[in-house]
Amino acid sequence: MICADTTVLIDEFRAGGNPDAAVNRALLRMGGESLTIPVAAAGEFLDGAASVSEERLQQAFMLLRQRRIMATTLEIAGHYGRITSQLRAVRLLAGRSHNDLWIAATARALGARLLTRNPRDFAGIDGLEVLGY
Repeated sequence: MICADTTVLIDEFRAGGNPDAAVNRALLRMGGESLTIPVAAAGEFLDGAASVSEERLQQAFMLLRQRRIMATTLEIAGHYGRITSQLRAVRLLAGRSHNDLWIAATARALGARLLTRNPRDFAGIDGLEVLGY
């Protein structure tokens, strides 16, 4: 299973189906693995789209309706708590995006690998396999 960061959604939207786009090549390399979108990534993606226009927001909704969205659960919240506590203990929490931490928690709870354009955003998170493109 692959869990997608917000960057995957942004790049997929911008690529418009272009098979040569880096994000689409990365998704093709994943083969038949299922792709899951954490609700935090979906919300962050919709926020960006809404800040552009209502039309862009509706286009973003159309993209997300084609994907499996993973809602936050108590188990995911537990992973979020453990991740933030661990990063705080080693002084790596400051400046982190809380959305990224929720995305990481979702991937870790599902036992999924995390696909992102920005692997550094997830550095230092134990038990998380990050795939960059």
